[in-house]
Amino acid sequence: MNANGTERGTVFLKWFPYDKRNETIAAALGAECHFICSLKKRTLWNAPFRYLVQTFKTLLLLWRKRPRTILVTNPPVFAAATVALHCAIFGGRFIMDSHSGALAERWRLFQGLHRLVARKAALVVITNETFQEVYSGWGAKTRIISDIVMNIPCCRPVHLSDGFHVMVICSFDPDEPVAEIIAAAAQLPEISFMVTGNFERLAPELIGISTPNVTFTGFLPDDEYFALLHACQAVMVLVDTEDTMQQGAYEAVSVKKPMVLSDWRVLRESYPCGAVFVANEPASIRAGVLSLIEHYDEYVAGAERIHRERVAIWEENCCFLASFCMGTVALKEDRPAPSLDT
Repeated sequence: MNANGTERGTVFLKWFPYDKRNETIAAALGAECHFICSLKKRTLWNAPFRYLVQTFKTLLLLWRKRPRTILVTNPPVFAAATVALHCAIFGGRFIMDSHSGALAERWRLFQGLHRLVARKAALVVITNETFQEVYSGWGAKTRIISDIVMNIPCCRPVHLSDGFHVMVICSFDPDEPVAEIIAAAAQLPEISFMVTGNFERLAPELIGISTPNVTFTGFLPDDEYFALLHACQAVMVLVDTEDTMQQGAYEAVSVKKPMVLSDWRVLRESYPCGAVFVANEPASIRAGVLSLIEHYDEYVAGAERIHRERVAIWEENCCFLASFCMGTVALKEDRPAPSLDT
C-alpha cells in the first residue's frame, strides 16, 4: 500500500517538462507518468539548483505513491540515483531507461555513480548492442528496446501550400548539424524546410543567413506539432554522434513518413527501408532529399512496411515490460529484444 492506502503500482519518471516517448510507454504499461522540472530555462549554471529541487520533488512524490516498480529516464543520472535511494529506504525496484546521452562526455565525471546505480537497477533498458556491452560490462541486467510506436493523433489538420515539405525535427543541441541543414536548404529553394524546436538556442547569425524556404516554427504545442508531422511529405532528423536513436525517427515511423537520417550504422540497421541516409554535409543532405523525392513512392512503401513490423515488435516489448513490472516474468540473461532482422 502507498501513503494513501491504495495498491502500489508502476510509475514512470523523467526530469523534463514533457516527453511523448515516456507517455507512450507509461500508457502501454498502465503506469502513471510524471514529469518533474523546476525552472523553465535550463542552463549549465543553474543545473545544481534544478537537480536539488527535483531531487526533493521526486522523493516526495515517491514517498506518497510508494510504487512497486519505478521506471526512470537517464540522463540525468541524478534522477536514477534519487530513485535508487528511495528504493533502498522504502523498498520496491526500479528500471533505468537509459538514453544515448547518458554516456556522453559531459557525464563522465559521474561515471562512478552511473555504474553503481546501473548495478542496483532491476533492469537497464537501452537502445542498441553498443550500449548493452557497456552496461553489461558494469554488471547491470539489460534489455534492448529500440522500437517505440506512438499513437500520434491529428486533431487539428493543417493545410500546407503546394510543393514538397520537409519537417526538420530539432532540439538545437550541439550534436545537431543545423548549419549544414540550412546550407543544404539554400540549394533547394523549391522545397520547404520547417524546422521545429526552440530556435532561441540557435546562433542568431544562422537564422539570419537562412533562405525564405526555411521556416523556424519554434516549440509547438502537441496538437500543432502532430498536425505538421501528419501534413509534411518527409521528416529529417540528423545527429553528429553515432549510436544515437532519435525520438524524431520514432515519431516519423509512427505516422508512416519517409525519413532523411544521418548515415550511422545503428540507424541503417534500425531502418532498413523507408529512409535515405546522408552525411552531415550540405551536398550530401541536398542529394539525399532529391533522391527521396525522385523515388518517393518507394520510400513511402518502405515507411509503411517498417511501421507494420515495428508495431509487432513494440507489442511484444510492451508485454515483456508489463510482465516484468508486475514481477511475473524473470529476465533472461542479456538477450536483445526482437528486431527487424529476426
